[in-house]
Amino acid sequence: MRQMFARLAAVAFAGLAASAALADESEGKIVRIDPETATISLSDGNDYAFPLDFYIDDLQPGMTVRVFFDVENGKKVLYDLQVEN
Repeated sequence: MRQMFARLAAVAFAGLAASAALADESEGKIVRIDPETATISLSDGNDYAFPLDFYIDDLQPGMTVRVFFDVENGKKVLYDLQVEN
């Protein structure tokens, strides 16, 4: 029983480490927000997809933001965004 618990704990830890390795962040100015395609384009030249329930009403082109994202199927998907001063 103890060995099984140790194996499960090791597998869980490996999964967490792998998912953390996929997370990334970037900073730039918002160039374009497209609600139709659920994407934000930044001055870093990248487009970031956002979930449909992501609140974007207060965001405007020209704002400097830091985005936190995962890469899923080659697509950068936001999970957090912070407006920088």
